[in-house]
Amino acid sequence: MRLRVLAIGCLALLAATAAIAQTGTETKDPVTGKWGSDGLPYLELTFDGKRTVSGTTIWRMGDSYEHRAAIKAGSFDPKTGVLKLEGEAKGPDGVTAAYVIEGRIEGDTVAGTYKVGEKGGEFTFKRQ
Repeated sequence: MRLRVLAIGCLALLAATAAIAQTGTETKDPVTGKWGSDGLPYLELTFDGKRTVSGTTIWRMGDSYEHRAAIKAGSFDPKTGVLKLEGEAKGPDGVTAAYVIEGRIEGDTVAGTYKVGEKGGEFTFKRQ
């Protein structure tokens, strides 16, 4: 009976140690996921763990227009938290324009500026 209790105790200790060791070596990916506001995603990002970011931007104008555009060039600097995304997006008028999105990721928030053609502004998105 003592041997059985000791064996169960050892197995529990090994399982706990493995779980702690595994969580200790994993780091949370600061970029990958959906980012947006008001329950709507605007960025769907994948980070390669080094510097490259890929994915899709989602451009909206009210409820009447939505356009998904691939990210052609994306980067993230893990040391500074700076994110940069570039590509081309089609506006509601059918005209395609280059876009640049630059921001800084801090926790589950990314904030920065965007420019599409000659228009631009600021944004703040939360991880969804």
